[in-house]
Amino acid sequence: MNYKDAHRLAILNPYRSVVKVFDCREGDILTGVKNVSSIPNTLMHKLEKTGFALHTIDKKSQLAGRAVDTELINPLTGHYMSGSSSGTALNVFAGINDLGIGNDGGGSVLAPAMCVNILGFISKLIEEDRVQTIKKNTDGMLSGNSLGFFARDRKILLKAIKDSIGVEAGEDFGIVFSDQEYPGIRSQVIEPMDAFRARNELTEYLKGILEKCDVMILQEGPVDLYGFGDSLFGHFDERTRQIQKDSGKGYVRVCNTAGASAMVIPGKELGCATLLMCESKREKVSRLLKAAEYIEDVHDELIERYFLDVESYFNEGYQV
Repeated sequence: MNYKDAHRLAILNPYRSVVKVFDCREGDILTGVKNVSSIPNTLMHKLEKTGFALHTIDKKSQLAGRAVDTELINPLTGHYMSGSSSGTALNVFAGINDLGIGNDGGGSVLAPAMCVNILGFISKLIEEDRVQTIKKNTDGMLSGNSLGFFARDRKILLKAIKDSIGVEAGEDFGIVFSDQEYPGIRSQVIEPMDAFRARNELTEYLKGILEKCDVMILQEGPVDLYGFGDSLFGHFDERTRQIQKDSGKGYVRVCNTAGASAMVIPGKELGCATLLMCESKREKVSRLLKAAEYIEDVHDELIERYFLDVESYFNEGYQV
């Protein structure tokens, strides 16, 4: 999408996902940032030196980073958007921005990316020297957060990763554990822990397994299609816990609490993705990016034709 169209769409704000719009130039890599103070402006300043430009400040999920955003609607499903970087995900999905910057405490980048079938990435290495606020999550676990990116175009995502943490794909993917065989990737197929175990148990399992390999690859989703993936909702009783499990948020909700770097690559099915995880060490992230080269991200032609047709947002209404 060219800059003029993207800018018009940002001002129109059709999904109520934009807080503020800034002027950019044709050729800039349009970037949106979640409206939270925990994302330091040093990251955007770093990216501005390599062609990225701040285009929008994006709406954040209300009430302390809730896992669903009851104020924003997923345009594909009509359900509430996964939170809390939901506005940033929507603005990339709609073509308003090429790159989105969010933060992730328990899936708040990875899950929104999955629910609208775009790319997502998080890492503790992004602005690793920043001062973090450590607080209890809804499961009572003390945790900071990871910064992360959204993109439709893998080249843009890889550029943001390189420009922010200095890491590119390596020559080999090293030791890979996976839940199934993936073409081109030598892996040890394992039976991972049930993705819907308690978050503290799954966190400790993931920490342990990532110490033993370079990359772990799993299938996740569909996210927030059959359930309501929010622990505030799920804590009431067995019925609400089951609905929460049905949301399909498994390992994506513990990547940050386990200190992992992770990427989601959208598949053909709605809300589903291949999840690649590793320890937040530069050499392992490099191997993760190499393994990711063998996973194709699926672009749905109908969805892109429908939602990226800018003029359809500006059709004039009934004339008296």
